[in-house]
Amino acid sequence: MKFEFLGTADTGGIPLHLCSCAVCEKARLEKTTNRSTSAFLELEDGSVILFDAGCDTLMDRFNTTPIRAVFLTHFHADHALGLIRLRKSAQKVICYTPNDTEGFGDLLVHKNNIEYRILAPFEKVCVGGVEIVATPLLHSKATHGFVLFTCNKRVAYLTDCGGMSEESLLFLKAQKLDYLFLDAAYTPSFDSDKHLNWESAHTLIERIAPKEGYLIHASCHTLLGVLKKGVNLTYPYIEQGFSIEV
Repeated sequence: MKFEFLGTADTGGIPLHLCSCAVCEKARLEKTTNRSTSAFLELEDGSVILFDAGCDTLMDRFNTTPIRAVFLTHFHADHALGLIRLRKSAQKVICYTPNDTEGFGDLLVHKNNIEYRILAPFEKVCVGGVEIVATPLLHSKATHGFVLFTCNKRVAYLTDCGGMSEESLLFLKAQKLDYLFLDAAYTPSFDSDKHLNWESAHTLIERIAPKEGYLIHASCHTLLGVLKKGVNLTYPYIEQGFSIEV
């Protein structure tokens, strides 16, 4: 099975509109893009499980592909926007979410063909032979990360994370993860309790101790900071299209 990122950037994406920084200009020159952080797991039968739905072209990318479920980390636009079109699917789409009664836009009012199911902290769901556990994260909205258990690998997808409780930290550490993908949206010079930076993310990864760790949800300004400071990151930022076999 393949776990692939549809995007690993923050809300604005890369290149950012009208931004002339070195990161954005390089992306334009190389004709590459990196959109909001989201991923999918492709199962053996070709169907997929989505992790976040911020990309509004989901209906195009997976137009003839069965979607077993969507696991939504939280109801911010850059993670939920694609549901606006996806809810018009000809078949029911199950979407697992944290307990958030506000949602995003009118998604919870006009559900159409999406069936929302609230996941309690540390609740486990099995989809297509894959166990997925909701792991609470600290953010400005109710937010879950997700830990995936396949036959071969243990993977944690933790985006939009300003920190986590000791309970979540101990749970993650106990799983002996193969791969950990962790939010590091900011530079250490920017103080925020909504997202980690590359230093605080590094500290968390060291405490969780996965076999491999990666950083996600960066803006062009964050990556420019890495570039200008010549930072040698132990755990690298990944880009759109990054994939692993699980």
